[in-house]
Amino acid sequence: MTKDKRGIKVLATDRHGAVEQVRAELLELEFGAGRRLTIRLYGGNDPALEIVADGEGDAPGLSVSSIADNAIRIALLAVEPALALPAARPTPMLQLRVQKALSEEERVAAPRKHRIRRWARAALLELDADVTIRLVGENEGLALNRDYRGKDHATNVLTFSYQEGEAPDAQHGLLQGDLVLCVPVVVREAHDQGKGLDAHFAHLVVHGMLHLQGYDHERPDEAEAMEALEVDILEKLGYGNPYGEA
Repeated sequence: MTKDKRGIKVLATDRHGAVEQVRAELLELEFGAGRRLTIRLYGGNDPALEIVADGEGDAPGLSVSSIADNAIRIALLAVEPALALPAARPTPMLQLRVQKALSEEERVAAPRKHRIRRWARAALLELDADVTIRLVGENEGLALNRDYRGKDHATNVLTFSYQEGEAPDAQHGLLQGDLVLCVPVVVREAHDQGKGLDAHFAHLVVHGMLHLQGYDHERPDEAEAMEALEVDILEKLGYGNPYGEA
């Protein structure tokens, strides 16, 4: 797949090898007997496929199996209504950019992009999101914290929401914002607090992503709810409680 202003390039090849090219963002595959797959194509820096099964009569199901290291087979099944699972909420889509404005020494301590992506996805609860996570050194971290928060020191994570002042919900479409992590500060904190560096970075990415989604910790009840959610997300990622409670 490639992406341009006209959509994603789709190449259709018949059994004789003839190729037809179209550009599309939505494909519907008809299998007969009322069964259909609808495939939405996402391009950009985080390409993805959203696949929805549809059918008449029996509830449709999907069977996914691996056929190679980089290939899967998707089968469309008929599932008896009594066995059909409750409809799950669609998984939100994440468009994520990771920027690293770091020295060579700081890059060694910084987490890899695929790990940052995994943490951010885990903390995305309901809305599709377009997020940039920028890893910076002490000078940029200090300048941003001073300019935007009036604090004359670098802090571990800063959250900038493009929907500032609005309550994020499905009516607002994409959730948009930036996270800035100051790598030297995170490294110092992990050392001083006796935490694993990977776990501390994961916590701060989750913390920042929740801020983007409207969570806060100004009041005790808000802090309790946000911390409980952080602990749950981090536990699912395989990390312990960052607040040190049993």
